[in-house]
Amino acid sequence: MTDPQPETDPQPETAPRPETGFDFVVPVAFHDLGLHLTDEERAAHLEEISAEIWCGGTDYQRRSTQELYGGIADAAAADGATYAGICMVATEDDRVSSASLIIRSETVEPADAETIAQTLQDVLTLDPAADVHRTEVEAGPAVVSFVGVEWTPPGGGDAIPMAKVDVYLPLPEASSLLVMSLTTPSLPELPDYVALLSELAETVRLLGDDTPVRLPAQQDGESAARIASAFG
Repeated sequence: MTDPQPETDPQPETAPRPETGFDFVVPVAFHDLGLHLTDEERAAHLEEISAEIWCGGTDYQRRSTQELYGGIADAAAADGATYAGICMVATEDDRVSSASLIIRSETVEPADAETIAQTLQDVLTLDPAADVHRTEVEAGPAVVSFVGVEWTPPGGGDAIPMAKVDVYLPLPEASSLLVMSLTTPSLPELPDYVALLSELAETVRLLGDDTPVRLPAQQDGESAARIASAFG
């Protein structure tokens, strides 16, 4: 199998969302699946991404990847997500490692961020299968949940064990709860993906009238070094 190729000069995705009152910067490892595009534009965008990843692969590999990405993007759009992205890289031991990233926001009633975080932690820990932790990021208190899930390929086949990591970040000043969900079948790389998710959470900031615009290139060097260290 021809290994998928990462972007040669990737840029992190800066995602300003003035209508929600916050923005974030997605790590360079992830390809934006184009939720902001029309259906026709998104199809062309996903075709380009699949061709880039499998630049030395077969038509079947490119078509299958495009269909997979399209399914993820469609499901994320139907769920009202703000962002959907996917990472696919070749590891040093000749495997293909992948992960999907979905970011959405939910409306919350005005309340103290600490109170919201504590309530979330109490509710999430009711699931005996979840490993729930409280942490702090630049934007405030956050709750992180780890859980194992299974995915059955369309048309049948053996279920694939996966890890799902959710970061819940209350932003009461913006009347929002930001939820960042990463799912991966590549369990050996889970710590590396968690590090990228942590990097993403640290970039979240509230927007004000005097908030300067953040350019993707401002974080490119640091992010590129981190992903190179994670995956060789």
